[in-house]
Amino acid sequence: MAGRGGHVPLTLLRSTPVRQALLLVAVVAAVNLVSLGGAYLKLRADLVQSIRTDIEEELSGFDLSATPRALSAIVEAKARATDPAKTVLVFLGEDGRQVGNARAVLAGQNLRLVEADRDHALGQAGYIHEARRLSSGILIVAESLAPISDLSNTFLSLLAFSLGPTVLISLGLGVLIARRTARRVEGIERTLDRLSAGDLTARTGTTDGAGDDLGRIGAGVNRLAARQEAATEALRQVTADIAHDLRTPLQRIAVLLHDLGGRLPQGSDAMPLAEQARDEVDRAVSVFHAMLQIAQIEGSNAAARFAPLDLRDTARQMVELYLPAVEDAGDTLVLELPPEPVTVTGDPHLIAQALANLVENALRHTPPGTRISVAVSGGPAGPRLTVADDGPGVPAEEREKVVRRLYRLERSRTTPGHGLGLSLVAAIATLHAATLTLEDNDPGLRARVDFPPAPPAGG
Repeated sequence: MAGRGGHVPLTLLRSTPVRQALLLVAVVAAVNLVSLGGAYLKLRADLVQSIRTDIEEELSGFDLSATPRALSAIVEAKARATDPAKTVLVFLGEDGRQVGNARAVLAGQNLRLVEADRDHALGQAGYIHEARRLSSGILIVAESLAPISDLSNTFLSLLAFSLGPTVLISLGLGVLIARRTARRVEGIERTLDRLSAGDLTARTGTTDGAGDDLGRIGAGVNRLAARQEAATEALRQVTADIAHDLRTPLQRIAVLLHDLGGRLPQGSDAMPLAEQARDEVDRAVSVFHAMLQIAQIEGSNAAARFAPLDLRDTARQMVELYLPAVEDAGDTLVLELPPEPVTVTGDPHLIAQALANLVENALRHTPPGTRISVAVSGGPAGPRLTVADDGPGVPAEEREKVVRRLYRLERSRTTPGHGLGLSLVAAIATLHAATLTLEDNDPGLRARVDFPPAPPAGG
C-alpha cells in the first residue's frame, strides 16, 4: 500500500473516515476558538478596565491642588519607590522640568516614554496612560500592559494544550480507522475485479453480514458471487449434459446417413441431399464437441497438470503442422521467435489447441494470399503469443462479441465454422490466468494471448 514510507497516501486522505475526522477536528477547533476567544476578549476588557481604574486611583492619591514645588516633591518621592516596569509616574512642570521614574515626550496627543536611567528599565509590553493637565503642569500616570500580555500567553498555551491533543488524537484515530477501512475496501475491490474477470470462486472473506456497513456489503458480494457461481455452474452442467446426450445420437445419424449414401445408386437425385444432410450433421457434431471441450476446460482441474514449457517449442510445432495446409490455400505462414526461451506454466496440449484455433481462424476468414504470422515474445510484462494476419479484420465494435459462444460475423456465416473457436481460446487463456485480446493489425486482425509474468526469484 502506498504511503508506508512515512507519509499518509493520497488515497487515505480521500477516505471517508479521515474526512470525517478532519471535519470533527475543524468543528472542535472552531468551538474552542470561539469559546476561548470570547473568554479572552471578556477577560482582556475586564483587565483593561481594571488597569484604568488603578490609574484613576493613582491619580486621585495625589493632592492636585498642591503647589508645583510640593507636587513635584510628592511625585519624585513616590516615583523612587515605584518600579517603572509596572507603573510610570511623571510630572512635567510648566518650566519644562520633569520628575518621575521615566522621561515623557509629548507630541500633540501622543506620548512616548523613555527610560530615565539604566537602573530603571521600562516594561516591554507597553502602557496605558492617563495625562491630567494642571494649572502648574501635567501629571502622567501609566500602567504596564504586562498583565494583558501574560493573559494572552496563558490563553495561547491553553489553546495549544486543548487543541493539540484533540487534533492529534482525532487525526490518529481517523488514520487508523481509514487504514482498516481502506484494507477492507481494497479486499472488496479485488474480489469484484476477480469476479469481473470470470473467477466466480472469488470471495471477500467476510463471514458475517451483521456487522458494520462494509461487512454487510462484503457479505452481499459473497452471496451474489455464490448465486452467480451456482447459476453458471448449473448452466455449464446443463450445456455439457445436452452436448453429451446429443452428440451420440448425432454421430449415429451421421453413420446412418453415410450408410444410406453408400446404398443409393450412383447418379440418384437423393445423393446430393444425403451428402448435404451428412455435412450438416457433421457440423452439429463438431459444435457439440467444441461445447463439451469448453465445458471440460472450465470445469476441470487442468491446473494440476500444469508444467513449465517453452512457448517457442509450441509455436514451432504448430507452424510446422499447419504449413502445408497454409501453402495449399495460397497463404503465407511465418514464424517469429526470440533467441531466448519464453517459459510459461500451463498445459502444453491446451496451449497448442489455442494456437491451432487462432491459426485456423485466420485461415478460415481471410482470402487467398493472406500473410499469417505467429510470434512469441517475452519481457517484464510477461510472455505473449500473437497470431496476426493482413486480411479483412474484425470491426472494433464486434471484437468483444466474436469471443462469445456461437457468435459469428455476418460475412462469416457462409464459411465453415461454428463460432466456438475463439471462445475455446478465451477459455484456455482464462484457465492459464492469461488474457485474449483482439486488435487492429492495420490491416487485418491481431490476436494476443498475454500470460502473467513469472514471479520474482525467491518470491
